[in-house]
Amino acid sequence: MAEALAPGAPVAAGGGRARGAALSRGDLAAHGALALPLAFGGLPLYIHAPDFYAAQLGVPLAALGVTLFWLRLLDAALDPLAGWAGDRWPAARGVLLTGGAVLLAAGVAALFAPAGPAPLVWFALAMAVATVGHSLISVTLMTLGGLWRRDPADKARISAVREGFGLAGLIAAVVLPAFLAPLIGRQAGLLVTALLLAVALAVTLPLFRRWRQGARLELRPAAEAAPDWPALAPFYAIAALVLLSAALPATLILMLIRDLLGAEGLTGALLLCYFLAALPGAALAGRLAGRFGAVPVWGASLALSVAGFAFALTLGHGDVAAFALICVATGFCFGADLVLPPAILSARIEATATERAAGRAYAALGFLTKAALALAGAIALPLLQGAGFQPGADNDGAALRLLLLLYAGAPLLLRAAAIAVLAWFWRRGAI
Repeated sequence: MAEALAPGAPVAAGGGRARGAALSRGDLAAHGALALPLAFGGLPLYIHAPDFYAAQLGVPLAALGVTLFWLRLLDAALDPLAGWAGDRWPAARGVLLTGGAVLLAAGVAALFAPAGPAPLVWFALAMAVATVGHSLISVTLMTLGGLWRRDPADKARISAVREGFGLAGLIAAVVLPAFLAPLIGRQAGLLVTALLLAVALAVTLPLFRRWRQGARLELRPAAEAAPDWPALAPFYAIAALVLLSAALPATLILMLIRDLLGAEGLTGALLLCYFLAALPGAALAGRLAGRFGAVPVWGASLALSVAGFAFALTLGHGDVAAFALICVATGFCFGADLVLPPAILSARIEATATERAAGRAYAALGFLTKAALALAGAIALPLLQGAGFQPGADNDGAALRLLLLLYAGAPLLLRAAAIAVLAWFWRRGAI
């Protein structure tokens, strides 16, 4: 898997098709399929696990929030290290993928089989193992996909197919626990999900390796093997705002459905609405980005999501139909959030001729994702506990209003700020 480079020209790592050849569906599927178990294993980490330990095992919200904050900061710090290792030793990327798969599968399984008298300690250890594995896979997958083609339309298509597989994994992770919980119990359903994660990784990892053997990675020599951080800073600033705006509702959605709407039995269906809507959102975003450019399409998607969060501020007990519409609108925009930022980052890496350092550039995006999740939990969960909120219990109006403001009001403001910053930098050609 050597990625040697002849001076002065873009070349490829590995064999494969000529640079100008059309992307085949088989290659797109072989590359993107690994995103399915990656997302399938990620949803239990970011949505199911905190709520499971709070509602089922009685771990205090504030303690969970602090633990998640430090875990995700640690995980975020490891993302740049994984990116650096992939850039420094490109032949080791296969080992990173395999190690990541083992850690992710083992960590998710352990997460829902707690042992010992200290569930919070078990939670921290299992989450650390699983999230490190998740990072090793995600950084490598995004880096190699970003280096695969140079044409902007190809970049958007690669991203759209990969995120389409990821959405399929998210949908499966929503449907299976919700379907299994009434039959075998919530914990057993989550353990079955962990088993299926291991199977999915065992199937898709060989497919990815086969794609990698024939893929041509588009590289050019760079003066220094380091990302051009100042040139990438505008993109990262916008991404940070958007990621934090997504992390808050992701942290709180199960509590909102159960404790504000009073619709715990419909959790699976509502999450399914959200992720199903993301499928056409991702496909349309990829198509429109190839025609009009990724930046303006992303701005339009962010504006639509602001309207969805504004509508969410009107929610009250029993407003299930209204929330389903919000799930469809914001889920549609979520598809664009998955597809467009990696395509934009890939184009910025190419514009700065630092493809040799692409692993670190994508790892920085992973760092921001994890840091946003850490910050969302550290802010929202202690605030809710301070307001007297208890998951699964009767809560007063003030606590529920705070829950709604954190779920919808804060993301609305963050996305509005992201739109303004995106427009400002785009007019100046900085993104």
